[in-house]
Amino acid sequence: MSMNDHKTILAIDLGTSSVKTALISLAGEVVGWESEPIPLHVMPEGGAEQAPDDWWAAILKTGGRLLARGLVRSEEIVAVCASTQGEGTIPVDREGKPLSRCITWLDARGAKYVGEVAGGFLEVQGYALGKLLRWLRINGGAPARSGKDPFGHLLFIVRERPEVARAAHKFLNVLDWINFRLTGEMVATPDSVLGLWATDTRNPWSIRFHEGLVRLLPISPQQLPPLRRNSDVIGPLRRDVADQLGLRREVQVVAGAIDFTAAAVGSGAVADYDAHLSIGTSSLLGAHLPTKKTDLTHYLASIPCAIPGRYLVVATQDTAGGTLVFLRDKLFFADDGLLPASDPAGYFEALNQIAAQVPPGSHGLIFTPWLFGERCPVDDPHIRGAIHNLSLENTRADLVRAALEGVALNTRWMLGPAEKFIGGRKMDPINMIGGGARSDLWCQMHADVLDRTIRQVVEPQMGNARGAAFIAAVGLGYIRFQDIPSLIRFRNVYRPNPENRRVYDEMFREFVHLYRSNKDIYKRLNPAGG
Repeated sequence: MSMNDHKTILAIDLGTSSVKTALISLAGEVVGWESEPIPLHVMPEGGAEQAPDDWWAAILKTGGRLLARGLVRSEEIVAVCASTQGEGTIPVDREGKPLSRCITWLDARGAKYVGEVAGGFLEVQGYALGKLLRWLRINGGAPARSGKDPFGHLLFIVRERPEVARAAHKFLNVLDWINFRLTGEMVATPDSVLGLWATDTRNPWSIRFHEGLVRLLPISPQQLPPLRRNSDVIGPLRRDVADQLGLRREVQVVAGAIDFTAAAVGSGAVADYDAHLSIGTSSLLGAHLPTKKTDLTHYLASIPCAIPGRYLVVATQDTAGGTLVFLRDKLFFADDGLLPASDPAGYFEALNQIAAQVPPGSHGLIFTPWLFGERCPVDDPHIRGAIHNLSLENTRADLVRAALEGVALNTRWMLGPAEKFIGGRKMDPINMIGGGARSDLWCQMHADVLDRTIRQVVEPQMGNARGAAFIAAVGLGYIRFQDIPSLIRFRNVYRPNPENRRVYDEMFREFVHLYRSNKDIYKRLNPAGG
């Protein structure tokens, strides 16, 4: 037995709806984990914020509970590493104290200002041609017109909260702030600053801020944190944090990654063009690749990732598993004071059992899951979710299955552009992770809708945490990235059912047609986006 067999990583997975803290071995085995919910503050005109102190309290709570279980000895924990939601923006003072709540990746309030900065002479899809070509040549992407990235967030803060912008010592992403709380160091990673569109990504071995692109930001260069690689060791835990958690002060903190970077690693799909699908609050379909390219039409680009010398392409769906949370909190068990609100144990399992009673096609219902706008293959903050073809004959079970199918249909909508992006290669098989991948029904549904083999990773809800643990293990020299596929285990493999496929082909045609027919209506109804 190797002396490394018992070494473990304390991995933090900070999502939008909850924090999960796990102990994970160097081989990717989940020793144990704890979870705590996180509130999201949704406001008019597309606002969506979270309090960083809520994240930190949840991390301390889950970490304390987990370590108190005595699953491993303290000396066996060699590192702490985090995976977090991306595209968040936190202005902080010199002591790292947030000057406002975090502007999250769902927040579109900066959309009205993006056009003013990105637009200009000879516009193409809302971008001045000269600026667009410069962004694409140097960075590979450009600010989202939806305003749902840190570029849009900064514009919102500078224009509507100028006193906060002036007082900010640094603007940190979610991962950056968590690493600051762990180490006292304000640093960023290439993926955490992606949404600023201010880095030179032409050399994937050495990504850095680009002076010319930084000048397009509404803040000073001094307000940006320095860059470190994802697998770099930032330093040891702060003494007070180590003491609070009961860890040795020598435990190292590795920089880690934001969610889609960590998910790609934790899925095991680390070889070039191997595909993964992660379904959490949002969903991510992606693959690593060796070349830099951009598909502006479908909002896809080669972006920085955790693997040196490689890029990652990710197609993002804003609301995936979040659809099921919406059904629970706003329809089935709404706390509106009119009926007793409750959340029965096994809610998500119950949804799966209900949906399994309904045949493919949901008796004609089509659910479009655009509850907060969409990103890919259309960057449209105006569109909204809807239930189509509803009749008196439909039941709650039809609605539940239609919601699951709607997410899968949207994934198929992303699949075509994603496969074209990687040179026409077929994404097959697809490793599936995330909380949504716990559902056997949803895995089979994706196999049928996508016409692709789906491999359900063991304990898929730990995909991001497992990715963070693998990144830490690489950073400390225990494993190599190319070792990771051999460490991944699959719970089941799902292959397409030809009979179901015919049903979903017809549904998919109507799904896309519904967007094209209704997008102008949504724009009139939701001029501010969201």
